[in-house]
Amino acid sequence: MKSYLTTLLTVAVLGGAGHVAAQKPQPTVLTNQQLKTLLSKGLTVRITGADRANTAARTGTAVYQKDGTVRFNEGATTTTHIGSWRIDGNKFCTKYTNLGSGCFNLQKTGEKTYKLLPLDGLLEGIWEVVK
Repeated sequence: MKSYLTTLLTVAVLGGAGHVAAQKPQPTVLTNQQLKTLLSKGLTVRITGADRANTAARTGTAVYQKDGTVRFNEGATTTTHIGSWRIDGNKFCTKYTNLGSGCFNLQKTGEKTYKLLPLDGLLEGIWEVVK
């Protein structure tokens, strides 16, 4: 009986360890140097995604200038939001006058696409590099 319990306990522990190993791996995000390389000459992207829970998705085009300024042209009516961007460690951070600020990790998902992984309560978004 004692050997049966020991075997049962061993299987349960190993099964739990297998579950931990099978968990979804964390996404690989761009490093500080990769972010600098990506944004060093300026970057124009199409953005889709909501910025806060229970808000409509924002779509538009953002132009990140190499001097740290950004212009986000949003939606069909082309509302323009002006702000700034910076790299802080492995984080990409933005601050808009009328939208607020937030920081993200970027995960490369395709040849010209990136996923914005929020670090401060914002929601995920997608970048598609235009130029």
